[in-house]
Amino acid sequence: MEGDELTAFLDRPPMAIISTVSPSGAPHAVPVWYRYDGERITAWMAPTRQWVKNVLADPRIAVTVAEGQPPFAAVTMRGHAEVVEDADWIDAEIRAITARYIEPDEVEAYCSAWPQLRTMVVLRPERVNAWGRGY
Repeated sequence: MEGDELTAFLDRPPMAIISTVSPSGAPHAVPVWYRYDGERITAWMAPTRQWVKNVLADPRIAVTVAEGQPPFAAVTMRGHAEVVEDADWIDAEIRAITARYIEPDEVEAYCSAWPQLRTMVVLRPERVNAWGRGY
């Protein structure tokens, strides 16, 4: 899977599992809402979450998106992420991520309920592995 097929797969609503390196060196994995724009994965999160703190301390990150039913397609990405706060594009990106998961008429109310959250974790993948059939 690559190109448009990869983008189409990542545009479906499954959540991503983001894995970071914890202070002890152990992996730390969490499910998150995300968006892939063809070049980067973005995830909207509170800066106080442990996985965001992990990225600030060690930017190595892995992202997995997998289907739980046949044909068990999946994508894994890894690279170095950055934590971005208060950039002019964050509000639009928050709405784009949220729109992937909830009804369109609920997006504004949902985003307005979290005005303090203006932290985005951004991964520009350095390595991508993808398969359309896992068996």
